[in-house]
Amino acid sequence: MSRRRERGSALLTALLTLFLVSIAIALVAASLQLRMRLVRQEVQTVNLVTLADAALAETLAHIFADASFAGVQQHPLGKGAIRSQVQVLEAREPVYKKYEVVATGSYAGKDRAVRAVVERIFIPSTAEVRVEVRHWQRVTGNRISG
Repeated sequence: MSRRRERGSALLTALLTLFLVSIAIALVAASLQLRMRLVRQEVQTVNLVTLADAALAETLAHIFADASFAGVQQHPLGKGAIRSQVQVLEAREPVYKKYEVVATGSYAGKDRAVRAVVERIFIPSTAEVRVEVRHWQRVTGNRISG
């Protein structure tokens, strides 16, 4: 009878060990799944920030070349898309213009926008044009179109 009890105890110990190992594996799998979700969110955020910055940079280049530029029409860039809107806030022709630029990057069905106050200064004596960002902020929520 003692040998039978030993076998029963060994079986019970093996089952308990198997149960504990399976719980440990499940916890590791859940941790890895959470980490992968966080990595995907970080990739999406980095792509959105990069696309919004690219939209602003493209808009600044156009403003440099053309003081009456109205914005970038939406077009693909990489795996996303960019667009911008430009509104003149103040003008003293032909030497000074102040703009509000809303630049948006789109990626994986999400948008990220930045709003910038930009000045374009033309110096007639040297024919130099300067474009400077005076204020920049991330646009949150539904404030993109306003």
